Amino acid sequence: MAHKGAAYHYKLVDSESELKDAFRIRRRVFIIEQNIPPNLEYDQDDRTALHMLAQEGGKAIGTARALFLSHNQAKLERLAVLKPFRGRGIGSEIIFFLEKELKNQGVEKVILHAQCRATAFYKSCGYQETGTPFWEVGIKHIKMQKQL
Repeated sequence: MAHKGAAYHYKLVDSESELKDAFRIRRRVFIIEQNIPPNLEYDQDDRTALHMLAQEGGKAIGTARALFLSHNQAKLERLAVLKPFRGRGIGSEIIFFLEKELKNQGVEKVILHAQCRATAFYKSCGYQETGTPFWEVGIKHIKMQKQL
């Protein structure tokens, strides 16, 4: 199910070329900008995750994926928006789009590992911190969660 907001279009990935678009965004944001090693960015979960794209004029500008941890719990991961498009509300729309899709599939709780510098953003989307900060891929993170 697709959703349009302003000039942006949000949709689930449903083709190999769209998945490659998602990987291209993740490469630019996580590997190039944040220096995360490629072998830590791409993993076996990419084959089973629910992937989505944010697009502008048919061009992929943002992405995220969700993993189903159980029948009613999912983990939001790999949220990335290309630098020229940041600060326009695209990240929160990605989250709300995925939450709606997950809720339709019976998910009641979403967890994520937020980079500590992004906790205010996730709090603005309704997530709460749980536990203490930890290091993941050389970046300080904290676990956050939200009931849907």
